Amino acid sequence: MFALKALIPFMLFVLIKSQKAPVPNKKCLDCICFVESQCKPLPCKWDDDAVSCGYLQIKLNYYKDCGTPDLKKGEKVEDGWKRCALNKSCAYKCNDSYKNYMNRYFSLCKRPNASVCEKWSRIHNGGPNGCTAARTDLYWDKIKKCGAN
Repeated sequence: MFALKALIPFMLFVLIKSQKAPVPNKKCLDCICFVESQCKPLPCKWDDDAVSCGYLQIKLNYYKDCGTPDLKKGEKVEDGWKRCALNKSCAYKCNDSYKNYMNRYFSLCKRPNASVCEKWSRIHNGGPNGCTAARTDLYWDKIKKCGAN
């Protein structure tokens, strides 16, 4: 009986972590793309704290965390990241809730009145804990001005 009671918190943790993040509408994703790069395949460049590339200004750690989509057999992860970030379809896969990144971190967002788009935008911009970080306020304002909500 004790072993069963000990398993309950673990099972709840697994259940919560295995839930899929809700998907924002296309307008939200397009606004993220527009704010990041005017939806152009920007070359890799130094950003606030690391190199960012492409349509969604994806960093290497973000690419790794989202499951390295479209990484070719034998390809270096850094090469796959740059290639993926410069390909709109692949970049969207990396930011897609059915891939790993948002599923992993969406539940960390503790903004009860925030829309799905706001949560996605803040996590995309500020990382796993970006949803509640004041540093993502300006970013969210830009997304709203683009027409997303």
